[in-house]
Amino acid sequence: MPAQILAIGTTNASSTDVVVAAGTPLTVCLKDGAGPIVDGGARVQIQLKADSGEYFTVDTLSQAKPAVMIQAPGTYRFSRKAGTSCGVFSG
Repeated sequence: MPAQILAIGTTNASSTDVVVAAGTPLTVCLKDGAGPIVDGGARVQIQLKADSGEYFTVDTLSQAKPAVMIQAPGTYRFSRKAGTSCGVFSG
């Protein structure tokens, strides 16, 4: 069932933690208020949480790659830089 992960906006923002369990892949996708992302500047970093509590960027959602399937178990968050309007949802 689709769920919002990061609300559409133009400011710096990060989602809450999203836990991906072993054997339960999660598909995530960029979105904007009009539907599919058409602005080439939209970018959201996919970050993996380390044992120290720090986050490390492991991939980026963009117009060129608007969706990915996360298969590796772990705790993730999605981080948007200020600028282009976008958000993230899961399918």
